[in-house]
Amino acid sequence: MESEKRGLDLVRVRMIPDRTLFSSKPVSNPEEAVNLIIREFRDLDREVFMVMNLTCHMQVINLDICSVGTLTYTVVHPRDIFKTSILSNAANVMLIHNHPSGELEPSQEDLDMTERMVSAGRVLGIDVVDHLIIGPKDMSYTSLRERGVMEFPEKGWKELEQAADRQPEHIL
Repeated sequence: MESEKRGLDLVRVRMIPDRTLFSSKPVSNPEEAVNLIIREFRDLDREVFMVMNLTCHMQVINLDICSVGTLTYTVVHPRDIFKTSILSNAANVMLIHNHPSGELEPSQEDLDMTERMVSAGRVLGIDVVDHLIIGPKDMSYTSLRERGVMEFPEKGWKELEQAADRQPEHIL
């Protein structure tokens, strides 16, 4: 009887660009982020969840469409949110989703999900710098950071821009 040869499959994961959004300067506030991505959210008839991956200097690396849902909700999970962030070597992320109804008030689910993503990001060493809710009208948005519901009250946008200067919290 011939012995079966067993091997270990060698795999490769790649990201393939879809199209380019142009941004030559760092994102220094929510309005600049909205200006950059608003075209992606116009005329959507259902909730869409995106992640903007950022460098330690708040330069935009890419924008990932993580989930497309229904009129009133979309399902997201940390493994989906941070997949492109890890592959992109992102230091920071901005969570972005729309409310097609035009209601910019965050739901309890929005708040709970944001807290979960902030916690997951801490484990990964990736800061969640904001969570934006985009309305159907041009430039209508809510920033959870500006509302004070995110867990970074000690860090403002200026401090986040200087994130590259910080020392690691834990050295192994």
